[in-house]
Amino acid sequence: MANSFSNSLAEIPMNSTIASSNNSENFFIKVGQGNSTVTYNQYYPSNIEIVKGDSITWYSGMDVPLAHTVTFLQGLDNMEKIGIPFYIRNTTNLLQSIENTGEPLKEITANGTQIVMVLNSRALNPTVITNDSKVLDLGLDATYNFKGNEKFVNSGPLLSIDEKQNFDYSFSNSFTLVFDKPGLYEYSCLFHPWMIGKVLVKPK
Repeated sequence: MANSFSNSLAEIPMNSTIASSNNSENFFIKVGQGNSTVTYNQYYPSNIEIVKGDSITWYSGMDVPLAHTVTFLQGLDNMEKIGIPFYIRNTTNLLQSIENTGEPLKEITANGTQIVMVLNSRALNPTVITNDSKVLDLGLDATYNFKGNEKFVNSGPLLSIDEKQNFDYSFSNSFTLVFDKPGLYEYSCLFHPWMIGKVLVKPK
């Protein structure tokens, strides 16, 4: 079959598919690539063709701690972003937990209300928002059965398992989805929106 999906499968090493007991396969996609000198913000492969019941594991291809996400987004009134605004009382005094490390991003609206930008937990952790708007926290290195109608499926930042993580909290090394419904699904990185991947799921 000569199309972009089958051609991109050639980029996957021969040892990167693992047959399971139900004859389904697990494919691997590298998230980003590069080193301390140059980075390439792309999924490898960016297009893939699988069949219903197969799974895909995304993992970091970076030698440096530059994070990327795998994020499927559809049907949300407001896109989940890395930073989101919150109203706070104008009398609130924001105190630094560590001296001289910076300031929060804040803005005073025309009516005098104060808005402060904070990091979005749903963007920074493996999270699903279902079709009926339930929020599921998946935990690190999650595996999730993808239904195809979710509003939001997000890996959180993926960092290389080979790199020591010196952060305030741990990030996932991998993220796995089992695809239960045929269809064409597009995903991207919340940090780099131009990073786009596509999964074509065919019936068995």
